[in-house]
Formats: sequence, structure tokens, C-alpha cells
Amino acid sequence: MSQFPEHGTHEDASANRQIGSMRRIRTLRVIAAVLIVAAVVLLLRGLLTPAQPTGATSGHSSSGVSPTATVGPADPLVSHYAPDVTVHDMRDHLTPLSSFRGSVVLLNFWYVACLPCQLEMPALERAYLAHKAQGFTVIGLDVVDDTQTISEFTSRLGITYPILRDIGQRAVLAYQLRATPSSFLIDRDGVIRAVYIGPLTVSTLNQQLSPLLSHP
Repeated sequence: MSQFPEHGTHEDASANRQIGSMRRIRTLRVIAAVLIVAAVVLLLRGLLTPAQPTGATSGHSSSGVSPTATVGPADPLVSHYAPDVTVHDMRDHLTPLSSFRGSVVLLNFWYVACLPCQLEMPALERAYLAHKAQGFTVIGLDVVDDTQTISEFTSRLGITYPILRDIGQRAVLAYQLRATPSSFLIDRDGVIRAVYIGPLTVSTLNQQLSPLLSHP
């Protein structure tokens, strides 16, 4: 009896196994892609949900300022070094956040359509103008908008402090952002001294700023 049919059967079985394996790989890739997209959608949905005012101070600080506290490794937590992320300026130049080291920095995450962000920005501008001679700066880090949208909005509002863009949401991820606006008060050495969720007022910010500005 000829052996050719049996040999063909073995080849067919091997080919079927290969096809099945390729199909499983493709299925796993599709599932992984869907999970990644879902994770990004959930992140952006949470991020683009404006934080609500938390009372008379219109902002919540996770901790008071303590310039003498022991410093932890880079992490978006009070008394830890602020994560260093490279973002884009309004001319699309790469700008590491560490380039502001030496100044007291309020790193403010925002976007144009965020109503609480709009409400707090004039207060941040007043604080910036009042204290920039002492080495204070506000960095408005926009999380989603393009340069034209940002420029038109900040010009209309009269904002003069530096505005940067978090293209790809690298800073959002590094700072584990969950609501907008969120702000991180960072001392001259790059250490986070307070974290605020929700819009800030000048009085709340000034209370935290005073000891940092007087600390060389």
C-alpha cells in the first residue's frame, strides 16, 4: 500500500497546528491592543473630569510644607523629589522639568476646557507676578490641547507664566494624575512640598509659599 497519503496527513496536521498557533497569537495581540486602548480611555476620562472645589480654600493640600523633612526618591508624593519629565514648550522645543531647578515651582496640570482650571488661573497669575522676583514660577502644563488653542486662551486671559505641553501624557503618568486641575508645589531643590487637588486661591498658595521663598 502506498505511504503517500499517510505522509500527506502528517503534513496537513502540522500545517493546521501552525495555522492554529498563528490565529492564537493574532487573537492575543488583538486582546492586548484592546486592553491598552481601554486603559488609555479610562485614564483620559478620569483626567478630563474637572476636580471640584473642596471648600472655602478651593483646594486640598495633601501635606503642609516641611523644608527639613527627609527627602525620598523621585515620586509624585510630598517630601519626595519631583519626577523629571521632558515635555514641550509652545515652540515645540523639548523642556525637562528639572531645568526649573533653583526656583520654587508650582507645577499646575490643566487644559483649556476645564472650568475649575479657568477659575484658578487668574489667581495663579497674580501669585506669579507677586513673587517671581523672589524666584517663584508657575508652570502651566497643558495635558491635551494644541498650541493654537492654548495661545488663544491664555492671551485672552492675560496669562504670562510659562505654559508647557504634555504631549503623550508622559508627565500625567509620572505624576499619577487623577483629576484636573492638580498642582505640585516644588522647592528650589526639586522636592515636592505640597500637592493640591482642585483649584487654588492666592491665600492658600501664599501660606505654603512663604517658608519656601525664605528658604535659600
